[in-house]
Order: sequence, then C-alpha cells, then structure tokens
Amino acid sequence: MKLRSLARPYLSCQINSGSNALFWHDDWTGLGPLLDNTGANGPRVSGIRSMAVVADAISNGVWALPAGRHPILVLLRGCLPISVPDVNSTISDFYLWRNSQGSPPGAFSTAKMWISLYPTPPTLPWTTTVWSKSRIPKHAFILWVALRNRLTTRDKLRSWGMTVPENCLLCGTGQESRNHIFFQCPYSLHVWGSFLHHRSLSPPIDFDDIAIWTQSASPIKKVRVICNLVYQAVVYIVWRERNSRLHSSISKPPEVLTKEIQVILKAKLFSMDRLVVTRSQQSSTNGGEEESYLYNWFKFFQR
Repeated sequence: MKLRSLARPYLSCQINSGSNALFWHDDWTGLGPLLDNTGANGPRVSGIRSMAVVADAISNGVWALPAGRHPILVLLRGCLPISVPDVNSTISDFYLWRNSQGSPPGAFSTAKMWISLYPTPPTLPWTTTVWSKSRIPKHAFILWVALRNRLTTRDKLRSWGMTVPENCLLCGTGQESRNHIFFQCPYSLHVWGSFLHHRSLSPPIDFDDIAIWTQSASPIKKVRVICNLVYQAVVYIVWRERNSRLHSSISKPPEVLTKEIQVILKAKLFSMDRLVVTRSQQSSTNGGEEESYLYNWFKFFQR
C-alpha cells in the first residue's frame, strides 16, 4: 500500500467491458488517472462516485455525464475516449506494466525498472580527472572529496556552529576555506606553482577549473597524465600538511612538500614506464608522444 503512489505511473489498464477498471483511479485513458486531471471535485461535479468502475459511467452506450459547461465537465469530456466500451463484453479489463513512464506497455524488466526509478546521474566534468587509470588511490580520494567540497575546512566547521578560529592553518592570514587552501593560500600556491614553471603550462586560478584543465593541459598525452598526477598529489599533500598542523605543532616549509611530491611522483612514473609497451620505451628521436613519463617529467615539471 505504501508503494501505490510510486507504482501507479507505471500501470495502465486495457479496457474491454469496463467492469474492473476504476473510473477515477486507474490509467485507462492513457492520460493518467482522471482524478489527477479533474482534482478532488471531479466525482462531486460529475455525479460519478469515487470508487465507480468505468462501466458505471456508461448508460445506453454513451458516457453518462450531466449536461452543463462546468470546467471540470468540459475537461472530463475531453479526456474520455470517443469509442465507448461495450459493457456487455465477456472479456475482463486487464492491467499492463510500463518499464518507464511514457514508454509503451511491455514485459516487466527488473533492469529497466531500476534505471527508471534510479536514473544514472549525469557525469561530472571532472570525473576522468579523479578516477584516471594512472591515479594514486589515496590522492584521488582526497581530490574527490575536495571537488565535492566536503573537506572539513574551518569555514564549514564555523557554519555548523563550532567555535574554531577562522584563520588558515597554512598561511595564518586568510580565512580558511576550500578555495583558499587550493590555491589562494600563498603556501599552497608555492607548492602548486613549483611544478608549473614551464611556459607551455598555464593552469586557471579556480580550483574546479583546474580539474577540467588537466584533461587538455598539453597536446602531449603523457604530460596531461603527469599534470593530473601533480594536481592530485599537491591536493593530498597540502591537505595532509594542514591536518598535521591542526593536530601537532610541527610544520614544514613548502619546499619540503615539493620534495615529497617529487619523490612520490618519480617513483610512480618509473613504474608506469616499466609497464608501457616496447614501442613507448624507444629513444627520444621517435617523437614527443613516444618519450617516457620520466623524460617528460624532467622536461616539463622538475627544474
């Protein structure tokens, strides 16, 4: 009973004798339940009781509606089919199932019903940035949380009524928020900028826009992959440093974070180079796309 309102849009009724289908509550006209069209006053204005079957609204082969130009009656006449069901038919009315609203009736499909009830949400533009094949899982997870703006920054804690300082734990001056930490804060901007000194790499300022930019940061595929890894690593390491300062008095200068990221990513790129096919491991004379990840790392990212 609790699921009646949920299931109703998927049920329709094929009329034969009209002795089974409810006039007001079943979708037998193809326009949905008539009560939804006329409103609660439909039965009172028409004189057709609320729980009447379709056959109850037929008299001598025509629709038994009162004369008059009441708006509900005019609407009801427009909803009723011209062909009046044969109340003397021996064939009962039967119900049909739609697997999605607006689709023709057919056999029940669990898969199609699931999609109809729980449609796939649109793909977010930064999805491939976060869940790329080359990702470092813990880096990707923190980036995902950050892009959804779910990090517990101080501005969020204060909005929840908690009494905490508002100043940034990294620079000590600005008001801490996600957008301040990434990368309006001078501290994090120093770390982020230390990898993007090459003249061909010009990332946007906005944090969300950077996630889109990494997908087309360079015509060289391997450089785009490294940009993505750098983006994820900087977000992860900077956020870890922020939390470290929150829970202890130990702080690191941005140069130390830069070195940590370099060590992590060079190890990652070395392992990626070992997995590529022999063609991708050939000498630098075979073109930019054939260069190793580490070659592109030292060419574009590390001074």
